[in-house]
Parts: sequence; structure tokens; C-alpha cells
Amino acid sequence: MVTIHIEKVRKTFGEVVATDDVNMDLQDGKLSTLLGPSGCGKTTLLRLIAGFYEPDYGRIYFDDVDVTDIPPNERNTGMCFQNYALWPHMTVFDNIAYGLKMKRVDGKRYTKDAIIRRVNEALELVRMQGLGDRTPHQLSGGQQQRVALARALVIEPDVLLLDEPLSNLDAKLRNEMREEILRIQGELGITTVYVTHDQVEALSISDMVAVMDKGYIQQYGPPREIYAEPQTLFVADFIGKCTFFDGKIKSLGDFINVELNDGQVVSGRTPVEGYPFEIGEEVRCAVRPEDLFLTSTDPKNNEISGVVTQVVYIGSNVEVFFNVGETSAVASLPPDVNLFEGEKIDLYAPREDIMVLPLGGVDALRKIPGHPLYSQS
Repeated sequence: MVTIHIEKVRKTFGEVVATDDVNMDLQDGKLSTLLGPSGCGKTTLLRLIAGFYEPDYGRIYFDDVDVTDIPPNERNTGMCFQNYALWPHMTVFDNIAYGLKMKRVDGKRYTKDAIIRRVNEALELVRMQGLGDRTPHQLSGGQQQRVALARALVIEPDVLLLDEPLSNLDAKLRNEMREEILRIQGELGITTVYVTHDQVEALSISDMVAVMDKGYIQQYGPPREIYAEPQTLFVADFIGKCTFFDGKIKSLGDFINVELNDGQVVSGRTPVEGYPFEIGEEVRCAVRPEDLFLTSTDPKNNEISGVVTQVVYIGSNVEVFFNVGETSAVASLPPDVNLFEGEKIDLYAPREDIMVLPLGGVDALRKIPGHPLYSQS
């Protein structure tokens, strides 16, 4: 298995910048996810790792081997495509065996017996024993995905690349296949890069998550860190739910005091270590719905007042929508809460749970010394 080292990679298509200034290590034996909306550059980055695209600038290494100019068939990667890409005229067995028939080890081909053994092992790994004689049209969507996964794994790749492999499945099958991918990746300990736009999927299966937007890596870290310590407004908004309050910094310290646009003052912390905030700077405060409470247990807690606009019962809790000045906010409260539209509401949030974030996204990250995107210009 290998660590994938990506260094200052940029890829454009005409005037469109698909990925830019990508610097990160995808760790040996870990499952790393490239997460972001459509068009953010995640599939382009995956294809750069696979060798289907060449970067305009930058280098890609597998361990200490520079693979930037090595063709895809010589990188020893296995790829699973969104549409499965199974050959309809071939049996399951022949689909899986195809890569082995093409592969050479020290210039030598696999023997027929070796191919049969490896394909049967792959079928067993993905729990498709006894189905080798079927054709793809005789399989369910989940079974086709298993075959595609077996075909990628049968060649014993150093790196497994998965491009939105579950997007064509229904919710139940997605959950089942997610568990299967986790099981297989855990058994093999293979370095895996997984592309998805589904934040729940990314958080639930990943060792590491790279959140992408407009070609840039906005944040790269463990799932819990991505959720609890978002480095940009985009990450905070894309991962989970957040309410955002605009305001200006009144004072700096361990906690930052911010005057909101409606005159209320809140105190919070910043998850963006090293950012050079200034008094009077316009910022945005973010708070998760689950971090707002009807009662306060600490006199230092923030009090946020508003007017209820809607109450939605969703079983385990109620989502209470309310306006703070002209800002629409949401709180996740116990299911027995009895609130009505138009009612005044006072909610409390610990200072540790109010996140003070700079405006500007990538431009803000460029101001942080030591950050991969830091620029002194």
C-alpha cells in the first residue's frame, strides 16, 4: 500500500480551473474522501491520481515515486466508476477477470488457473459466490456495484479509487454497500480515495475528508474535526446545518465578542487557528442547531432572542425556525417543546459553540501563516 502525496497540483480545461493549488497526503491504508458539490473538482482530482489526466502544474507521488508522467495502466490502481462500466456481453466472471488477463507481472501473464483462483477469491470477498456465470443485466444494482468493486480489487492494486460508487443505488442499498466497502477496505487495508457529494456518506465511512469547492481544498482532516472545527464558511455550511449571524468584532481574546447586525452581542471562539482577526472586522458567527438551548446552565452562555416563524416535528426532536432581526435561524429542541409561530423565543448557546469565521473562503486561508494556501503577496 502507498501514501499518495499531492504537491501544488493544478488542472485547467481551457479557461476553467478544475483544481488548483492542491497540497495533501492521502495516507497509507486509510480511506480518504473527496467531498464537495457538483463541479467542485473532486472527480478531476481523482482522475489526476489515476493518471487519466495530466496536471498543468505540480506533481503526484505514490510513496516517494513520482507517478505524474506514468500512464494509468502502470500505476497499479483499481478504479470503480459511477456507472459501474461493466461489459454487458461478458459474464460476471469475465468482467472481473479482464484486468488480470491484461496485467503483466515482471513481463509474465497470469496463468488460467491463477485467474480462476483470483476471480473466485474476489467474488467471495464481495459476497457474490456462485454468480460468476450471470451477465450484468441479470444482476441488481447492488450486485453490479459489487462486481465493479471485485474487478477493481482482483488485480491487487496499491490504490483503490471510487468515483461516487453508490450514487445510482436507492437509500437501503447505499447503506448496505457503504458497510460492504468499509468491511472490504478494513480487511485489505488498502489506500482508498472515495469521491462523493453526500456529506453523511463522507462522514460515516472516512478516515480523512477533503472538502472541495471551486477547485480548492477548503479543509482536509478527520470527519469529527471537519464538523466541529470548520475552517471556512463553505465548510461550515456544507457539512451539517448551521445558522449564520453577520456582525463586527468588538473585542479580541480567548473569546471574540461580536456585535450582530441587530445589536445583540455574542461571544465565541474561532476554529481558524492563526487567522489575523482585527477589531471592527466584519465576520460571520456560525452555530449548529443542536447547540442552542431553552435554558442556560452557565451565566457566561450567550443569549439569543428572536421570533418563532415555524415549528417542525421530526420525531426525535423539533426544528424551531426563528428570526433574529432579518436573519433566519434554526434550533433543534426536545420533541415536547410547545412553541407557536409569532412567539418570542430566548435561546442560549455556550461560548465554545459559537464559531467566529472570517469572510472570504480561500482568500482568508491565504492569510494564515503555515497553511498550505498561505500567500505572502
